[in-house]
Amino acid sequence: MADNPHDKTNKLPVVPHHEVRETFADQVGFMICDGSTLKIDFEVIRMGETTSPPERERHVVARLALSMSCALDLINQVSRLAGQLAQSGLIKTEQGQVIPQNKPN
Repeated sequence: MADNPHDKTNKLPVVPHHEVRETFADQVGFMICDGSTLKIDFEVIRMGETTSPPERERHVVARLALSMSCALDLINQVSRLAGQLAQSGLIKTEQGQVIPQNKPN
């Protein structure tokens, strides 16, 4: 890829939109890539109220559909973040898996 669109867009000013709401998720759910779009479900675990004891349920709270260039940017940025977290001792990696470190806050 001779032309990297990230380099061009990185120079554009960012306009913050404070009206955009934040969504909390416990885990990443279903993910699929069809070659042109990466789709990711974010989930939260909630307790069901209809049974005793309550059953835990996973609820989809947000879905992202990313272009491949955005997906690649996300992968690269998460990789850099993982490197920084590992360097600071908050996580470690073993055989490609990220493992949290139990460090006091």
